[in-house]
Amino acid sequence: MAMAREPGWKDEVRPESRAELAARVKARGYERRPQAFRLSSGGASHDYVDLRRAVSEGADLAAVARAVVGRLAEAGIDFDVIGGMTMGADPVSHAVALLTGKAWFSVRKAPKEHGTGQRTEGALLAAGVRAVVFEDTVSTGRSLLEALEVVRQSGAEVVALCTVLDRGEQLRAALAGLEPSPPYFPLLTYEDLGIKAL
Repeated sequence: MAMAREPGWKDEVRPESRAELAARVKARGYERRPQAFRLSSGGASHDYVDLRRAVSEGADLAAVARAVVGRLAEAGIDFDVIGGMTMGADPVSHAVALLTGKAWFSVRKAPKEHGTGQRTEGALLAAGVRAVVFEDTVSTGRSLLEALEVVRQSGAEVVALCTVLDRGEQLRAALAGLEPSPPYFPLLTYEDLGIKAL
């Protein structure tokens, strides 16, 4: 007897519009409080966006993965692997790998203290590998830039940087002074969510 298939995320190939994606993120991962949140970047904000919560259900993770794939395809970016700093990059990178058949990688916050002492897990990063460095949310861009440096040190070619949400202007400023600077694709900015820049 054939099992009934649940509607799967591969069945919906059309990425959501920017407005639809923003609404999804705001409904699933946004919170505003009178008392400011302390952010990992060291700043504070009354607006908190938790992208890992926003993609914690399969349909939401699938929608964001489709949006990433769609944006990269629209820009003509060919890549072999996608990943970034654990754990902000992990869920969406894994979902993109499932959707596309590409590979994923994860950058440790510090090198292993045993074995090879490597800094990355997942796919092997080396010369000839085209990598997208991903982060779920960017405020200062520190984690994305650190992952970029780790990937470049592996010999892999960074063909793009991508994030679901950029909450400010600091990363763009940092990239302007970086040579060479890979193309940067934020799916959403603070303006799309109607919140203040960090």
